[in-house]
Amino acid sequence: MDAVRLVIVEDDAVIAADLATLLHDLGHSVVATCPDAAGALQAISVHRPDLVLLDINLGRGRDGVHIAERINALEQVPFVFITGHTDQRTLDRVKATRPAGFIIKPFDEDDLRTQIEIALARHAALVDPGASPGDARQQGRHHAEVLFVRDKGRLVKVPVQEVRYVEADNNYVILHTGDRRYLLACSLGSMEERLVSSSFVRIHRRYLVDVRRITGLSEREAHLGELVLPVGKTHKEELRRRWEQR
Repeated sequence: MDAVRLVIVEDDAVIAADLATLLHDLGHSVVATCPDAAGALQAISVHRPDLVLLDINLGRGRDGVHIAERINALEQVPFVFITGHTDQRTLDRVKATRPAGFIIKPFDEDDLRTQIEIALARHAALVDPGASPGDARQQGRHHAEVLFVRDKGRLVKVPVQEVRYVEADNNYVILHTGDRRYLLACSLGSMEERLVSSSFVRIHRRYLVDVRRITGLSEREAHLGELVLPVGKTHKEELRRRWEQR
């Protein structure tokens, strides 16, 4: 379990410092603060953050929209624009970059918390932030490498490789790692879509399991060491195939 890692791109040192303080208070890690495009692009390449907070107007030189365009071309990192009032031409450029969100100056801790969680959720699902639900379902998805969850009031990231299995619990799912459990507000079907192309396989209407964790398999049961989970009739053939190919 790790803190969410962010890069701040803001040319006003006072605003950048205030923003970093708020982010630390939310339990996040600020890995770099950059006042210009060149430093920002280098920091993003080196640190591979979970999210970039981008001021649009950076004084002289390239602006935040240029950075966003370069991120789209070179990196798979979500970004949120931080902005006050701006002209229509700049807004049109901003919309074309498909940001994961906007934070309007002046902002507070609640604004940051909300926009960061929305941005990370959108990126984790790999859905175009501007797409309708119907369009989103048509887009290709890649399997998630991390899952963002709330733990004791903080947003943290859980690497998918640490998850042994996922259990449905009404309108929630429970992520089971080696020694922790995390509750997420989503369906098991939604989680299965997010983990498609990974090593997870549905074994039962209530369970998704990392097939690499299965130590034994019978007609009705999957063994994860000493843990025994049920295998549903409709899933046993695909489970057997995936387990033999692991």
